Amino acid sequence: MKKIARWFGRCKIKDQIRTAIIALAVFSTVLLGVLSYFLSKHIIERNYQEDFSYNLEISDEITDIQLNNIIELTRNLLVNPSFMSVFKESGTNKNKDFSSTQRHTLESYLGRIATQETLIGEIIVLDNTGKLYTYSANSGESVSYHIQNVLETSWVKEMNEADGKEVFYGQNILNPDKNRGMVSMGKLLVDPGNYEGIGYMVVNIRQKIFEKAFGSTHRANQSVSFMVVDDKKHNSIMYFRGNEEDQEQIEQEYFRGSGFGNQFVFASVENDPTGWKMVSIIRKSELTRDSNVIGAIIMGIILMLVILGFYISRFISGKIYEPLRKLENTIEEVGEGNRNITEEFDSSEVGQIGNKFKQMVNNNLELRERLLSSELKERESELLLLQSQINPHFLYNTMDSLYCMAVIHEADDMAQMVDALSRTFRLSLNKGNKLIKVADEVAHIKSYMEVQNFRYNNRFELGLDIPGELDDVYILKFILQPFVENAMYHGLEPQLGKGSIQVGAVREEEKIIFTIVDDGVGIADLSVLEKGYGVRNVRERIALYYGEGYGVRFDSEPGVGTKVTVTVGLSYQEGVIANEKSSDR
Repeated sequence: MKKIARWFGRCKIKDQIRTAIIALAVFSTVLLGVLSYFLSKHIIERNYQEDFSYNLEISDEITDIQLNNIIELTRNLLVNPSFMSVFKESGTNKNKDFSSTQRHTLESYLGRIATQETLIGEIIVLDNTGKLYTYSANSGESVSYHIQNVLETSWVKEMNEADGKEVFYGQNILNPDKNRGMVSMGKLLVDPGNYEGIGYMVVNIRQKIFEKAFGSTHRANQSVSFMVVDDKKHNSIMYFRGNEEDQEQIEQEYFRGSGFGNQFVFASVENDPTGWKMVSIIRKSELTRDSNVIGAIIMGIILMLVILGFYISRFISGKIYEPLRKLENTIEEVGEGNRNITEEFDSSEVGQIGNKFKQMVNNNLELRERLLSSELKERESELLLLQSQINPHFLYNTMDSLYCMAVIHEADDMAQMVDALSRTFRLSLNKGNKLIKVADEVAHIKSYMEVQNFRYNNRFELGLDIPGELDDVYILKFILQPFVENAMYHGLEPQLGKGSIQVGAVREEEKIIFTIVDDGVGIADLSVLEKGYGVRNVRERIALYYGEGYGVRFDSEPGVGTKVTVTVGLSYQEGVIANEKSSDR
């Protein structure tokens, strides 16, 4: 690199300009080409995902229509007295088999359902004593039998927990190894008279339901595959259509997630009733064919631009070098003591302008810095002037007057709210200090929650677990309340019913770790929290005051809640951090 720099320095100015222009043209065009190539690949993949997400939504709707038909047929049985009476009668005797009359009734109704819906492969009913009856739609045969401890199986417990709602499984729950072409739908049979469970029904549905759904989104492209995944219960592939040789690698990449070296692109849609994910897959190589063509075109353009840049740079460098050559001659003449300016001296003014311009730039930079500093000081002075015009005592006295009036008029709720608001305002100002005791910050949170509960009719509960040894420790003020406010507005307020916020603290060596935990709706994308002004403000203040090793961390799970961890330094007294104190000793 040094040799190149020395060679470049020995070149004439016109050669330096020419070389610089060519190098800049090559670099910029190559960079633009590479960016364009990868951007085109990204756009093609994104367009594929958007396109197939739309197609998968259509497949999802087709699946819903077919499932809803099956669900409606099974629900009709719940309002059929003859069908329900079988389970009422069977549940009261200890026989290990249904009676012939009961079997005839079950065969009649279950056979009718299987005939109406060809996607049903098998229907199994179970009473509360463990007796089972199976009707096979394939053969039209029915079997009545008894399985010991069947009522203790996990799927029976899940149906009881669902309390009459349909539960879906990605396999045949009775014979998972026998009928791989089936998926199961089960539900608890609830007596409409007393709303008690009197039996269970399992409908084994043929996987042809997915063939019908994916048939509308099939493409001639041989690398496109489709699959249905049961992420929630079994984390396995229920159905796969495509090149079976790629299935193992597709499974590995799908469950591993996106990463470097993946050969497939996935698009998915979740089915609401079942929780299954419907996924389409395509090889990246199929998508990048167009981008490879684009890359070849870009390389051709780069080559042409380099050639064109060479001739342009030659022309420009000549134009630039000519006045500089004249300027050089003029400077040499002036250096030799020639003060006789001729008409050709007009071009020598470039040298004088260059020197004046350099001097002017330096002067302008200095003047600009002074002007900017002056403007900042002026702004600070205006801000301090505005702040000095606010009289906190006036607000305190006004709130005290409101509190007294509320007490006089026996408006206890209003008095309580005004008192809480007054305490919140006093603690927020903190006499202008940027540090506050932990006990005062906790009191601030209590007052804030008291005001909010007055508004929301006591919907929110606040739990505190702060060791007493930390009460007199100083921390930056207003670093916990913003997260309590976020937990209330974004975690608890959107959900129905009451919610709770738990604020805790623990000391670890020379640090204090605060936690704010809510049991609200949670959030999937934590980056949304980072965009808030309050979060950025707290992060910046902690970084400026405490330095590295301190800050804020978020953990959240949708439907469970959010946890915020705030780590600050331990201050023995106002304005002195623990590590600073130890270093002084």
